[in-house]
Amino acid sequence: MKLTATQENILHAAAGRPSRDIEPLPSNVNAGVRQRVIDGLLKRGLVEFKGGIYRISTSGFVAIGIPAKTDKSATRSGTKQARMIELMRRPQGASIDEIVAETNWLPHTVRGTMTNALKKRLGLTLTSEKADGEPRRYRII
Repeated sequence: MKLTATQENILHAAAGRPSRDIEPLPSNVNAGVRQRVIDGLLKRGLVEFKGGIYRISTSGFVAIGIPAKTDKSATRSGTKQARMIELMRRPQGASIDEIVAETNWLPHTVRGTMTNALKKRLGLTLTSEKADGEPRRYRII
């Protein structure tokens, strides 16, 4: 299977992330061609869409010559971290106060988990938004 340089870059980057997420995409993939690139990877079976995230598939690993990783979840279900991730994957995301109420963690623990566990270890992409008069909301994209 012949891959373009962009497809190879995307798959190698995803293979190196614990989450196997293909995003963030390389800088040469602008917003205008983003969906076409993803659709091309999907059509060839190199990525799969699960839980709202595009991840490298077993075929994607094979295409770049890397042994496929087993499909283990990056986090155990039912843990406080897993509940935090579920809250942040909602379309509206979650505020620090909502996560504190769900996990019984202190706010600084929530922020530290976002930075260390979610962003660095799991490779998740987080965004935050602040509407006037509303608390800051964090989302996993």
